[in-house]
Amino acid sequence: MIFSFKQLLILVFVFSTTTLGASLPPTGKWSYGRFSPSSFWGTDGSYKGAANEQAMALHLQANGTFEMYVLNSATYYNCSTSSYTYWKGKMQLGDQTFTLTPQQGTYRGEYSCYAGKNFKRPANATEIAAARKQYRYVWEKDLEGRTALRIFFGLEDHRGVVFTQANW
Repeated sequence: MIFSFKQLLILVFVFSTTTLGASLPPTGKWSYGRFSPSSFWGTDGSYKGAANEQAMALHLQANGTFEMYVLNSATYYNCSTSSYTYWKGKMQLGDQTFTLTPQQGTYRGEYSCYAGKNFKRPANATEIAAARKQYRYVWEKDLEGRTALRIFFGLEDHRGVVFTQANW
């Protein structure tokens, strides 16, 4: 049997996405994180932190609920600023998409040089409504050959971020 190039590409695509679980919903615990290779040190030699860090953890459950944890942190010389966001709510699955609709959330901010400005507060109704988002996803393998979930954060996002399975 002779295949055309187009048929061969379709066959390869179907085989690779099927073996990576394309038909499975993206349930489970997933995480993504990165940090800056540069760091800041105090004049006394103490470590002050990476220039920046970013992390996200998702717990997508088969019962249609989710939890999301987001961390963003930046250090500049002796001062660090960190923001933490937590969302909990409902998840609706679509065709290679999922929509997260928060029902509650928390914001927290920490400032090492201005500790009096630190805060932790619940998200208000307007913030909760604005946090509803639809994400696209594809299954793939990470650099170590493990099943990974590439999540795209909007229609214009063509790179996405690779989430790996987590155990937390």
